[in-house]
Amino acid sequence: MLSIFKDFLLNLFFILLPVFLVPFWTEQEKGPRRLRLYLPTVCYAVVIVLCITLPVGAESNLIFDLRQIPLWLGSLYGGSGAAACLAIVTIAYRSLFGGIGILITAVVSIAIAAASRLLTKTFAQLPAKQRTLLATLLSFASGLLTVAMAGWMAPFDRPPLSVSLIFLLVQPASMFIVCAFREMVHHNIALRKRIIRAEKMEAVTHLAASISHEIRNPLTAARGFIQLIEEQPLAADKRRQYARIAMEELDRAEAIITDYLTFAKPAPETPEKLNVKLEIERVVDIIRPLANMNCVDMKTTLAPFSVIGEREKFRQCLLNVIKNAIEAMPNGGTLQIYVSIDNGRVLIRIADTGVGMTKEQLERLGEPYFTTKGIKGTGLGMMVVYRIIESMNGTIRIESEIHKGTTVSIYLPLAPSPSPSPISDKEKQLFAAL
Repeated sequence: MLSIFKDFLLNLFFILLPVFLVPFWTEQEKGPRRLRLYLPTVCYAVVIVLCITLPVGAESNLIFDLRQIPLWLGSLYGGSGAAACLAIVTIAYRSLFGGIGILITAVVSIAIAAASRLLTKTFAQLPAKQRTLLATLLSFASGLLTVAMAGWMAPFDRPPLSVSLIFLLVQPASMFIVCAFREMVHHNIALRKRIIRAEKMEAVTHLAASISHEIRNPLTAARGFIQLIEEQPLAADKRRQYARIAMEELDRAEAIITDYLTFAKPAPETPEKLNVKLEIERVVDIIRPLANMNCVDMKTTLAPFSVIGEREKFRQCLLNVIKNAIEAMPNGGTLQIYVSIDNGRVLIRIADTGVGMTKEQLERLGEPYFTTKGIKGTGLGMMVVYRIIESMNGTIRIESEIHKGTTVSIYLPLAPSPSPSPISDKEKQLFAAL
């Protein structure tokens, strides 16, 4: 008795494998679409072969196994084409073993294929629980037909009564388990897709709201000053002052749009070899007036290592990080920029002695719309930094402590050194002469 259950469990294991693995493989959308479409039918055909190869009742010419479960599954879920293919595979492979069971297999397989053809559309429209119940009842019916035909066509060569009774109980129970798992897997996949779609829609909504909010403020201010210049008689210096403020507001709107576009671009457009030392020196020259205004002492220890990236994006990344560090020291402090090699990668370390961040703030750093600057920040600067470093195949690590400062460590791949040019035949002769 234990051996019989063990054989049925082995068959059930074969059936459950494609139920769990195939949906996740097809969900990845890798490989030709036609292959992904036919993959479930192919897997069920392989399972049918395995079930017939490792049966339960092998002592007689009648072989009992769970081949009808993958046949029902492939037929009900795959349609008439899959039903015909699986029925042919079942009959053809069973005929290799001989015996009166070939005729029983042919009749039952054709009956399953015909019933599936009639029930496929209705089956697809049913709720998950009703599909599971209907598949279980159909499996019990086909099992009952198999046992009845075996008793009628081979009364002297049929397996023991215990095997037939266990088969009538195990097959519908196994079908119920398999269908329940299949519906659960597909429900979870569909639920995950809906969640991903909802998250994308939410991101688009936040993006649209953020753009409209951030750009409306500078545009409204610029429009107001331009209106003042147009409608009111003003002195020349006032007109120049208002025009300058309007230009600054327009530049701010342009900077916000640039940040969004930088985040949206997945990779550098024109990567080139960049000298880290020269690029940092260029950024330091640009940001030094801001550092002087905030009484920040900038100290640099640079080395001329090279990385691959887009020059403007790399400068923007460094500018955002250094600007954040300076703004984190409103009462002055020290900003250290250090460049070295760490495990074959270029390390750019930017450390400040500013206000620091809490653990919660540190965990959210880089999220869209999250900022520690209050109304002065857009929550885009560090998001852009993470995006640029990712596009350069680098990593970023940030350590911070309240009232002690923040250290940003950027790791970038070292640019490969140019290979030496091959030695010409003339040069070889010259070296030989020497």
